[in-house]
Amino acid sequence: MKVFFSHASEDKPLVEQVFLRVGQRFPDIKGWLDKYEILGGDDLIETVHAGIESADKFLIFLSPNSIDKPWVRTELRKALADEINGIKPEFIVPVKVGHISQFPPFLESRFYIDIENKTEEEWMLDIYAAITRQKKETDTPAANLAVSVQLASDEPKAAMVVFEPQFWAEPIGFKITTSKKIESTVWQYPAFKGMQQISISELKGDFEYGIRIYDHNIKPKVPFVMGVVFGDDDNPRENITNIDPWDGEGGEQSMRVVSFK
Repeated sequence: MKVFFSHASEDKPLVEQVFLRVGQRFPDIKGWLDKYEILGGDDLIETVHAGIESADKFLIFLSPNSIDKPWVRTELRKALADEINGIKPEFIVPVKVGHISQFPPFLESRFYIDIENKTEEEWMLDIYAAITRQKKETDTPAANLAVSVQLASDEPKAAMVVFEPQFWAEPIGFKITTSKKIESTVWQYPAFKGMQQISISELKGDFEYGIRIYDHNIKPKVPFVMGVVFGDDDNPRENITNIDPWDGEGGEQSMRVVSFK
């Protein structure tokens, strides 16, 4: 797979590093960069056109330096002619470098690789996918429920476990296990306002605390909080050993009417 690197001379330090890294990471890709292809005495136009003719993909680095360069425009016209005439479909791959107020005609609707806003690993994979036309593998699904352990602002002996869905609702059912004896417990859910009737199962042990509320779910952006208070304030967060889903089995079940602020 041969790839032509079209760019302005002012952008050569960056483009050359991309060229070298792509070639090192993907040995099946053979780049064409003027610095390594044009020799003294060569006809510039013929050599560059031959490089474009032999290429399978045309990477054009669009920047404030290159956007109005006559030589870059000449290379782009040649590449566009090959693409428009059907000789090389999907031939041109735009790579954006810096701020550009307006893209060249025929490239305005193209999806470009914004190299300055990506890590090396990200732009490397994007360039490889664009060259080979291989779609990227799907990402591993993210966990919907974010769980964090925080210190209470008004109680130095308490650890607060915060449950916050990211995308969709989750059932309210969790059990906290601790390494030190629990002196007292509390739970909070800001979505509850005024008088609420709730069906609940609660487990209170010396080293565990569980809550299961059957007829409500936690919704995104509205966290559910469970707090445990210990007998000392020696970093209570370290006393939390496990946080698990809990179905309410083994707890004390009841129907309550609770007033919330």
